[in-house]
Amino acid sequence: VAVDRRLQQMPTNVQRDTTRMEKVHEMRDEYAWLLEQLPQGRPVPQQVRDIRWMIEELRVSYFAHALGTAYPVSDKRIVKAIDAAAP
Repeated sequence: VAVDRRLQQMPTNVQRDTTRMEKVHEMRDEYAWLLEQLPQGRPVPQQVRDIRWMIEELRVSYFAHALGTAYPVSDKRIVKAIDAAAP
């Protein structure tokens, strides 16, 4: 559903979308960094797995805003969660 909504809005505000996508990529990179900090061969803690879903919710908030998100989300909240989960 979010993808369909996004495709309908795609032709407008390209610069805004580019900026938002850069922010999503930045959060994804921060999450990848966090995963690298975790011990190899051990299960990823639920707190860390939840951050991945926060990034997906951020995408929805940016690109399919009318659908709403499951909870309040922002790049600042994601960074805070990453900082809290970092070993």
